[in-house]
Amino acid sequence: MESNHQTVIEFAQWLKSNPLPGKHRRGSEKTIQSYIGDLDRFARWFKQSTGLSPSAENLTSDDIQDFISQLQTIQGRKPNTVLRYFAAIRAYCLYLQKTDPRIMRDLTEGIRLPRQTPMTKRGLRRLERRAVERVFNVPWKETDAARLRLIRDRAIVETMMYVGLRVDKLVNLKLSDLRLGERSGSILVRQGKGGRDRVAGVPLKARLALAEWLTAREALICEHNFVFAQIKKGYKPLGVRSVQQMVQEVGKRAKLEIELSPHILRHTALRLWRKKIGDDRTVAAQMGHSEATMRKYDAVTTDDVLGAAAEI
Repeated sequence: MESNHQTVIEFAQWLKSNPLPGKHRRGSEKTIQSYIGDLDRFARWFKQSTGLSPSAENLTSDDIQDFISQLQTIQGRKPNTVLRYFAAIRAYCLYLQKTDPRIMRDLTEGIRLPRQTPMTKRGLRRLERRAVERVFNVPWKETDAARLRLIRDRAIVETMMYVGLRVDKLVNLKLSDLRLGERSGSILVRQGKGGRDRVAGVPLKARLALAEWLTAREALICEHNFVFAQIKKGYKPLGVRSVQQMVQEVGKRAKLEIELSPHILRHTALRLWRKKIGDDRTVAAQMGHSEATMRKYDAVTTDDVLGAAAEI
């Protein structure tokens, strides 16, 4: 993102030829952009509070602590969000320490931080998945556009729920990335985790939903080769925000107790693959994660433990 703060601009330029300071030294482009965006918000707050820029001459540990406290008490940000901002600020402070000999220590040392909230997102259970699938039994309106939208949205939800694609990868799928057959199917996921391409398997339910959508798509006048299109004149490629809003509405119509999101659908896919396959290496390859990272994706509940005990 573009910044109006010179200190943030200089940090972003430095990152083009240097590793990201701190924990995520091999940060992806998405991680780096997230850091820059959060640092820019801190710089904007610092400017409003002090009239200065957060440069080596001006920034102190007390300023950082004030910002963290303001996020918690005034803005009411969740602990994980506060920690995300802190990670960006710490990377910036480590950058100052590396590039300015006047900085003798890490300015983020001793900052009081909230405790990280345990991960509560988890995959949908069987009854919840059935509730989601029932949402697509009939169109939401009695129009041709609604019928077409139902076919498209079912394909989107089934692909995320059974393949485990991230929403940004889903909206960027091209027709040439799909290989769908009667007995097997695959999706070429371009520029996945670590910038590597990978091939993901497509279970039967997702294959059937995708095949139905592709058949319907052939009748549309799409001047692009993206798999998913808007259902309105021009049929432009579908965006991430549109998918997020649609998935949220599906969750409401399914009367789920949790707020449905593309990421929860991804959790669902991981849960299903893990349960059916039982091989973490295979599941990690499907999801585009290391085995260690993958284990964080599906929270185990008391019901899961009691259910497992009943099976023994």
